[in-house]
Amino acid sequence: MDGSVAQRRSHRVSRDELYALVWKTPMSRLGAEYGITGNGLAKICDRLGIPCPPRGYWAKKEAGKPVVTFKLPPRQDGVPEWVDIQPAPPKPAPLPQATASAVAASAAVTEIAVPSGLDELHPKVKAWLAEHKREQREREQENRKRRRDVWGWSKPLLDDLTERDLYRFRVTSAIFRAVEKVTGKIENALITGKVTFLIGGRKVECSIMEKMMKALKRPEGEGAKWTAYPSHHQTGLQSSGFLRVTITTYLGGKQLQWVETSTKKISDWLPEIAGAIASAGDILAQQELEREERERRYREEEALRWERQRQRELDERRWIRFREKAGEWEEHARLVAFLADLRQRLGAEGNIEIDGRPLSEWIAWAQAKADVLDPFQGGLSGLFGSIAR
Repeated sequence: MDGSVAQRRSHRVSRDELYALVWKTPMSRLGAEYGITGNGLAKICDRLGIPCPPRGYWAKKEAGKPVVTFKLPPRQDGVPEWVDIQPAPPKPAPLPQATASAVAASAAVTEIAVPSGLDELHPKVKAWLAEHKREQREREQENRKRRRDVWGWSKPLLDDLTERDLYRFRVTSAIFRAVEKVTGKIENALITGKVTFLIGGRKVECSIMEKMMKALKRPEGEGAKWTAYPSHHQTGLQSSGFLRVTITTYLGGKQLQWVETSTKKISDWLPEIAGAIASAGDILAQQELEREERERRYREEEALRWERQRQRELDERRWIRFREKAGEWEEHARLVAFLADLRQRLGAEGNIEIDGRPLSEWIAWAQAKADVLDPFQGGLSGLFGSIAR
């Protein structure tokens, strides 16, 4: 089998064929020929009820020791007779265009810094400050109204923004300005830190949030109020004191993220982050092309499968008609012999009338009926022409 072909197209193999192959070639090597792992091939065999060589089988066989080959059990109801083995997608290689975009974007944002105050915040982030003030005021008003209602309930008061909140806002502002510097757009920006950028018309989702951790001791009092929005974070976790920036949109391969440490801050990674976000547009465009190519290949293979199925059904119908013609040929020969005997008897017994018709007409009537069954009326071309229809 050509390994390069196995990497590009799916392979249809019967249950019997696959059984013979797995007992002829080690699973890891056979799987590689189909473009999948040995474990992936073992799962396919398990689904088809195909026994596989046990651990140590090939080592014993190479050492000349006796081995046991398990027989293929009968196929159970619901188990397919055939399987299409789809090769695993190749590991994504770095795209030259994406790499170039990342390099250019990184160079373009070197002068952008995290603002030291709130006056220089990006408008989208300034809107968060206004949102916090508005929600804080609404909760205060709601709580005042509820004090008169014994059975009333209202949301708890909203605390002021903390240093951690404001630091996240300032870092987010710098990232927004860096993305816009490389012609990206901010389509959606939630105060929770979940952000959607538009890069080349394609959505790139990111999160700019606190890195959470499980505290050894539950903080109490003011120590627990590290954010005005504790509901935005998982209960029982505490801020690590560091931010995490993650590109959550799948770009193939490992998820990209940057986590602050005591020696390195998000501002140090700003050119790299902007470059990664800018290059995401090229990666997503390539993914779209690859997805379209996979869909095109799937449609082609599906059309081939349907055509193979149609040909099998057509072949089966033709074989049925061929056997029917053989039956008609036998019936015709039997009737022709019978009619020959009738003509001999007609000469001996005379052409008497039966039901107003002479015997010769009765024999001609039967001959016409018998001729209809003759499969060779149109010769061999007529015979196979009727079968091919």
